[in-house]
Amino acid sequence: MASGSGSRTSLQAMIKLQGLTKARHEMELSRLTAQFLAIDAENVALFKMQNDRFENGGGIVPADLIMKRLETNKAKQADLSERMTFEKRDLLMVSRTLDILRDRLRQLEQDMERIAAADEIEEYVIHTIAGGTSLP
Repeated sequence: MASGSGSRTSLQAMIKLQGLTKARHEMELSRLTAQFLAIDAENVALFKMQNDRFENGGGIVPADLIMKRLETNKAKQADLSERMTFEKRDLLMVSRTLDILRDRLRQLEQDMERIAAADEIEEYVIHTIAGGTSLP
């Protein structure tokens, strides 16, 4: 049973590490999503500025700067979108590994309980036979 206990400790340590890795991926995905949404909000403001220029015939910010910023934002969003895709993939892989490790730990604990129950039954039978009593 010492081997099972060692395996159990190892599985628990791996689960803890995978849990931390999963949390890191979730935080990174959240950060990337926040950046993406911030760029979206900036784009809305830029389009509003552009529309105001055309409707009112004037504006503080030159049109070429607005267009250049929109192009820059488009490139940033494309990069963020790609990075988010990779983070989601990595997060799913870590989540799956975590599920597998938890299933293995659960199976190991069930096996250890069955072995302990079988040992108890065996001790009872040996004690009963050694005591000269018959089983009910």
